[in-house]
Amino acid sequence: MLFFPVNAWIVFPLVIITTMLASFVTAKKYKYIIVLMLTIFIVMEVISIYFSGGFIDYQFFVNLNINDIWEGLLIFKLQALLTVLLFLVFIFLLTKLAAICRRKINVQMRLMVFVIMTLSLNYSHGPFDKLLELSRITGASKIDFQEALTQLNMRDYPLKNQVYATQGKNIIVISLESFEKGFLDFDQLTPNLNQLRQKYSFYGDIPMGKGSSWTTASMYTYMTGMPFLVGGINTKPFANYSQTQLVSLADVLHKANYQTRYVIGDPTFSGIGHIISMLGIDIVSESNYPGQYPQAPFGLYDKDTFDIAKRQVTELSKENQPFALFISTISTHAPSGFYDQRMEKVIDKQDDNMAFAAASLDYNIGQFIAYLEQQGILENTVFYIFPDHLMMGAGTPTIAKLSTKPRSLYVITNANKEDLGPYASLPDNIYQLDMPRIILDGAKIKSNARFWTDYLNDQKVTHRAEYVERVLTDIATLNCSAAIP
Repeated sequence: MLFFPVNAWIVFPLVIITTMLASFVTAKKYKYIIVLMLTIFIVMEVISIYFSGGFIDYQFFVNLNINDIWEGLLIFKLQALLTVLLFLVFIFLLTKLAAICRRKINVQMRLMVFVIMTLSLNYSHGPFDKLLELSRITGASKIDFQEALTQLNMRDYPLKNQVYATQGKNIIVISLESFEKGFLDFDQLTPNLNQLRQKYSFYGDIPMGKGSSWTTASMYTYMTGMPFLVGGINTKPFANYSQTQLVSLADVLHKANYQTRYVIGDPTFSGIGHIISMLGIDIVSESNYPGQYPQAPFGLYDKDTFDIAKRQVTELSKENQPFALFISTISTHAPSGFYDQRMEKVIDKQDDNMAFAAASLDYNIGQFIAYLEQQGILENTVFYIFPDHLMMGAGTPTIAKLSTKPRSLYVITNANKEDLGPYASLPDNIYQLDMPRIILDGAKIKSNARFWTDYLNDQKVTHRAEYVERVLTDIATLNCSAAIP
């Protein structure tokens, strides 16, 4: 189905609970209020399941702001209309069902069904469990930064003014919008990426981590080494802050006198520009080149993003200091990607828009890496290519194909395996929170900076995804406490 994912039927107990609860109420006014409020909750759960495959959690909560909702409506127009229709259908059906249950079923039976359905939702990763998890994160408060570090056993954490670093190789990081590992199985769509994975090092089966599963969160994680889980009841948690006391990848690079720039089509997308600015990285977007590129959803098509990246590399390489260039693509955004008609000159017709966008992205990456090779840039530059997160949504042909195999992330890099230490030595050992350490080590940058992953390795924490679940409140407290106006 185009919108309603199969696993959304797990909200069925909520439908029964709403029906039973409304049937206990005699006054129509209060009955309608109960149906209305619980229908809103049910529809929100369906939306959460559609986008993330699970019940309402922090990812859903933190995107409940006007900017992200508006952006979502622009991308998911059909899904938005179907959501309204689903809401109205639920209101009508639940009101009718409540009236029928009141007439046909005695109170004792309705009460028993209500209790059974309520208990049936009390399971791991169920709606109640997820809401409890959300409360653990948003309930975390701002405390002294050093105290917050101590709670996560990060007692010897070097502060920003204590960090030193020596220069290594140039760095290019390419974050691919929703371009998960499954795309590499479509040889006809990704010949260039598959060629790169054969020529250079490839690390697959990287799990998507909690607090790193949407664009801004993914970027925050690979910059700071911390999941984007922030204490406080705020859907734009860093809106009132301009800096973070957490030592980021950018801080280490600046200590080593690197030039740092971030190429992105639209800095307002998902609030990513504000976080980039908090980290002290210069943003380069379509606004730097007014009128030079065609108008596109969220600023730039991927073709133009990589054209700007080439211009930036050329400019940066002329300076007498190393550089780190970060790039985010956008054209493979769910549900159907953004179709760039110009790519018809080099990309054959595909089964759907997303397949065309995927093939276009693969082509543009191939052209960009070939440019770096031709210009001799890679002689002293390490690159890292990885998806920001898994493809969101459900019910599309692309998701159907991707879901035929286990879904995961990956990293393609020309960094020497021996430089990456323990992260590359064992299979299935890399997590998103390892990326700042991997990026620095692969570039042979020496520094006293320490990231959370360093402490986890010292403590020999092996199942890090499970460990993150246990310390959600401490993570949220640290991120909140690190933020400063």
